[in-house]
Amino acid sequence: MTKILEDLLQDHRNLARLWDLLGRELNVFKEGGLPDYALVESILDYCINYPDLCHHPKENLIFEKIRERDPAAVGAIGDLKKEHDKLVALTWRFSTAVSNVIDDEQLPRDWFMDVANNFLSFSRNHMQMEEVLFFPAARKTLTDEDWKDLEETVENVEDPLFGKQKQEKYQGLYQEIMDWGGMSDGTKNTGSAP
Repeated sequence: MTKILEDLLQDHRNLARLWDLLGRELNVFKEGGLPDYALVESILDYCINYPDLCHHPKENLIFEKIRERDPAAVGAIGDLKKEHDKLVALTWRFSTAVSNVIDDEQLPRDWFMDVANNFLSFSRNHMQMEEVLFFPAARKTLTDEDWKDLEETVENVEDPLFGKQKQEKYQGLYQEIMDWGGMSDGTKNTGSAP
């Protein structure tokens, strides 16, 4: 497997862990409790500043390479860039809703949960589609030369949360992940995820 695909799959494992953590906080809200809004904000900030700006552009480049090699192969995948654009919109919508709740705006609980669930379900379904259709199509369609070109083209930005040099603003989020049960790849497993 190529380094780009390995990195993208690792990003997916990391995002799945964040979405599980987000789901935990949403369950607290759903049950009438007070979720850790700072944690939720941190997760959404990460989603805005890493996947939307670094992860998805890599996938978009791969998608275009597949389209060049085999236009029929992209038919089952659909419009990947459009899905990424929708993810950006859903992320911002959810982030704005969280900010409004923090600012003490009275929002209907059902509406807030709908916004949150739309973000989570679309994100998870999108990621599953990529792993079932998109990544296999890339492995099957692209040549070694294509992968080499992609490696030279993509900007390698270190993950600010899961990389070696964690950004300070994500330290609390990273610690919560580790305290909650570690990484989905088994880096640390101190307990089971709810």
